[in-house]
Amino acid sequence: MYTSMHGYFVLGRLGCNLEGFFATLGGEIALWSLVVLAIERWVVVCKPISNFRFGENHAIMGLAFTWIMASACAVPPLVGWSRYIPEGMQCSCGVDYYTRAEGFNNESFVIYMFVC
Repeated sequence: MYTSMHGYFVLGRLGCNLEGFFATLGGEIALWSLVVLAIERWVVVCKPISNFRFGENHAIMGLAFTWIMASACAVPPLVGWSRYIPEGMQCSCGVDYYTRAEGFNNESFVIYMFVC
């Protein structure tokens, strides 16, 4: 709200990196959680006769998978593969999909995000 009132992102580079990272991480966690849930539902509905039961280890593996995949998408801009920049109305930050300059490797990162 503070940045919206000013009309631009006022928290600086570190604030942009933090906000972009947590926004991307949260979105990716939501996405991969739905993937894990869909797989679990598919097993339960489509394989009802099998003797398979979901246990605590399966839940832990689902959580670990979700966090690893989300981190694999959110961490690279922090270490130099692409970057987080103010986007839209310049009031929040996200992954830089726009810059075509040599030093940022954005094209390869965008391809990676489509695969991820």
